[in-house]
Amino acid sequence: MGAVTLDGTLPTIDTRQDGFGIRRFEQDDNWGRIEILELTPVLSTPAAEQAIRSRASRFITGRAPVVAPLYSIARAESGLTIVTGSPDGVTLADLLAALEFGTATLGEGPLLELAAMIAGALASMHEAGTFAHAALTPAHVLLRPDGTVLLTGAVFGDALQGLQRNREPLWREFGIAMPSSASLPRFDQRSDVTQLGALVLAILLRRALSTDEYPRGVMDLVNHAVDRLNMSGSARNTMRQWLQQALQLQARLLFSSAVDAERAYAAIVEHVSGRRTGAVAVQQVIRQLTGDTQRVHDLPPHPSPPAPPVAGPDAIPDRGRRAAEPARRGFTFMRAVFRT
Repeated sequence: MGAVTLDGTLPTIDTRQDGFGIRRFEQDDNWGRIEILELTPVLSTPAAEQAIRSRASRFITGRAPVVAPLYSIARAESGLTIVTGSPDGVTLADLLAALEFGTATLGEGPLLELAAMIAGALASMHEAGTFAHAALTPAHVLLRPDGTVLLTGAVFGDALQGLQRNREPLWREFGIAMPSSASLPRFDQRSDVTQLGALVLAILLRRALSTDEYPRGVMDLVNHAVDRLNMSGSARNTMRQWLQQALQLQARLLFSSAVDAERAYAAIVEHVSGRRTGAVAVQQVIRQLTGDTQRVHDLPPHPSPPAPPVAGPDAIPDRGRRAAEPARRGFTFMRAVFRT
């Protein structure tokens, strides 16, 4: 296991890499903590750039307050770079790594509440009438110390659709869960629900899904995750059915949007012991991982999501922009750190 600081916080890592590109985190004088994503070549082509810019322009209305604000899309020698707001917090990917390797612990009630928080964020996006997120992965879910959730990476749907890839390579390269289809998969609200199902499954397992566990091995994972839940037999069966519907493992039982999926999930976990106070436990863990020792006992268990301002895709000019100062803490850990 890799290094962990003596005070229980996580080592500072300001850059990370995944199928979307290389991310780094800095402190900007105007916008605070930001994420600078240098896109991978496959998402930096002129066609992909046009698709990303077109999709980004539709966020200017600010109709999806759970979506992180977008500040800049710019082309540099290395390719396409996207700058978005990234307030203090940890990604779901970071939290799953901490749970897997024992840096953080959460009981079953808080885990179920964490899943409800993320389902609620996606449902609010769908309910606002906006298009699908289309790239909902653990790295694109930002968990904030106040218990709110921000979704990042919502500008890639059209560019990913333009790659014309089946769900297996989409999962291997980008970690995007997609339902089975007779033709090329569509990045719509139903595919968002499938991605939500994969996130909830990972939360119940307390770890990220590996590249060889989806899609072929997902039914075994569902059974394993549900069987270990401390619920009544009927509640476990209902949870199993919810995961099967969300992951579209049964063609006749589907959620049309995250609004339906969130409503059904809330009914399942409504009376689970410890679930209602779970939000406070989740906030405490997030504050622990970010090094924030502020007490959270007086915070509301279900805070309202923030409404950050959404800027246009070219809001930060390339010329005359002051260099951003390094963040006090960036992405706090990656799975690779714990395997060293």
